[in-house]
Amino acid sequence: MEKKAFFQQLDERTDIRYTDSGLKIFRLKFPRANLRLCNVKIDFGSRDVRLQAESGDTQLPYGTAHFLEHLLFWHNGRNLYSDFFAHGALLNAFTTYTDTNFMFTSLPNRCRQTIPILLDALSNHSFDKQMITQEKAVITNEIQTAHLNHQLSYHYQLISMLSPASPAAVFPAGRIKDIEAMDIRDLQKAYKAAYKPQRMTLFLIGGSEDSETLLPPHLRLEKRPDHKADRKMIPACPPTLSQKEVLGDEERPEDTWTGLQIGALPGQNDLLTLKLYWDIASRILFQFGSPFFQEIQQTYRLEINRLSAEAHMYEDGGFLILHSQGAHSSAYIDVASYYVRQQKKQIAAWLQYGKNSLTDAIIYDSDYVRKCFEWAAECERFDCSFLDLYRTIHDMNVQDFMSLIDVLGSSKKAVIHVSQKEAIGQ
Repeated sequence: MEKKAFFQQLDERTDIRYTDSGLKIFRLKFPRANLRLCNVKIDFGSRDVRLQAESGDTQLPYGTAHFLEHLLFWHNGRNLYSDFFAHGALLNAFTTYTDTNFMFTSLPNRCRQTIPILLDALSNHSFDKQMITQEKAVITNEIQTAHLNHQLSYHYQLISMLSPASPAAVFPAGRIKDIEAMDIRDLQKAYKAAYKPQRMTLFLIGGSEDSETLLPPHLRLEKRPDHKADRKMIPACPPTLSQKEVLGDEERPEDTWTGLQIGALPGQNDLLTLKLYWDIASRILFQFGSPFFQEIQQTYRLEINRLSAEAHMYEDGGFLILHSQGAHSSAYIDVASYYVRQQKKQIAAWLQYGKNSLTDAIIYDSDYVRKCFEWAAECERFDCSFLDLYRTIHDMNVQDFMSLIDVLGSSKKAVIHVSQKEAIGQ
């Protein structure tokens, strides 16, 4: 099947409806799947630390969204995981920078029993001081354990070096001082503001049934409103006096962790477009198997044993986190940028590799409902179709790629060099 036709087929399998209360239903049919993946996404994540109201703003502790996620696993004195397990369903939950998610997989004939249980638990929570105290201890231990993960620690340390005031610099569970300061009144305020049907989306992925077959009969579905959401944009990076902050010994690194502050490009501030562009560029520049990396490694005899990149881009800013391992780890970004400029005739071929890699990944991911959900969630977040994703990827050109290369050289950087001794100790 032609790749474009595959994306069109995903759109044909997608149906978006709304309940009369405002709950959004995102149905993606997936005929080959035996199980049904259900996910309720709440538009409230770790970045949401300020509640706005006519009576005044409320500043919340970092980690509030994640704390609520923990509390909502308890409903009427019972643990939701146990209740779902009794129905043959596995329930999990996770909090991201932008949202909170409650996800379970289930046999299709169990959805009509499990979905109402989850929606009731999310919409009718009763706060209990004893349970809050219990979860404070659990989450404190979770934060302490996370600090033992050096990769996670470097990630947030880099963002803190680049933008200390950004909520992205804080682990989603918060800091221990935030957990200690967590107050039942703030939790109640946050819950009341966030856990509304209008801020929730229920994803139903798998099978070929209509939404009505999987949902409880009391949920009356209406067609999608005929309007387009506002386009999400990313701001330009703020001006800075210092372009680079370095920790560790630059002369003898074994691992190099590099953070770059990224934002809008000249003439391009569309968030989805830039997310996809950086994904493509990362596949070209920072994947071991890419033709670009093979060429540059052979040309310069680079000792690079590991290479990876992650772009984190949101309406309040963006960061690119790079990890390179090996004797030449600290030089890779500069060498790669130089090589691109010296070999401009090859950019079109490299770019085609990056585009193919991303589109193939989406096609491959569609065979797995969990991965397919992630792309469906992107479409829902940006109010776009799967075909829109394909077109944006397809339309990236050489000039767009060179703009990203310019960012690698000009953006504010934070670097952590890890010595061989420290790397072995980890």
